[in-house]
Amino acid sequence: MAKKTVFTTFCMLFAIGCTGVQTNNKSNTSNDEAANSLNNGDNDHHNKSRHDKTSHLKRGKSEVMEIDLGESPNRRIEDINNVRREVEEDIANERVMDISRLVDKTMPNSDLVIKKLSEIKNEQEMILSRGNSSQKKQVAIQNRLIKSYRHWKGTKYAFGGDSADGIDCSAFTRRVYREAFDYELPRNTVSQIKVGTQVSRQNLKPGDIVYFKPDGGGNHTAVYLGNSLFLNASTSKGVVISTLENVYWGKNFRYGVRVNRAQEAIS
Repeated sequence: MAKKTVFTTFCMLFAIGCTGVQTNNKSNTSNDEAANSLNNGDNDHHNKSRHDKTSHLKRGKSEVMEIDLGESPNRRIEDINNVRREVEEDIANERVMDISRLVDKTMPNSDLVIKKLSEIKNEQEMILSRGNSSQKKQVAIQNRLIKSYRHWKGTKYAFGGDSADGIDCSAFTRRVYREAFDYELPRNTVSQIKVGTQVSRQNLKPGDIVYFKPDGGGNHTAVYLGNSLFLNASTSKGVVISTLENVYWGKNFRYGVRVNRAQEAIS
């Protein structure tokens, strides 16, 4: 009987011990799970933070790109600003208005043309230092015209010609417009003088077409530069800079033609 009691007591103690072990294991497991959960939570939080940061960066880049796209100037305006900077640099270095290289000194009135060009150059320098946007636009137009003229200076006149081997007045006028304004004029003088609005001599601006009609002669077009000067494919001298103060040209001038659409590219 005593042996049976001892055995029963031993079994009860063993059962309690096992229960404690199970409880501890379960507690440990719970603690491990809690720790793992905590660690996983940290990882999830860390990963979420990284994701949020990444998303924010991506979103930030997208927003920046959208802002850049929204605020980026029109390509045409960029080109205009580039031209203006280039013009200012050219004038500062006296490359565009290198008067000695622009004038054919064998031309009648060449001294007057040199004087007029010097006046234009001085006016440009003043405008670029303290002029308004409209005046600076005029400078940009003049220098585009001069750059085009320099490509063709001295090219001989050839009726019907349209190349460096020989060029006539309407072809030269069309070439200048193409190079200075990226605008395509008609090929012949009669059509060219119909594309814009007529203006008087007193209201001429750089870039206007100037139209001449000698009595009993043919039509003639050229491109106005300013200060009475115009870029001209002369039948006797080829491509030169002429002046309306010359008796022949002054007498035979009829009117100017302003092609606003051409000059919009640098407005």
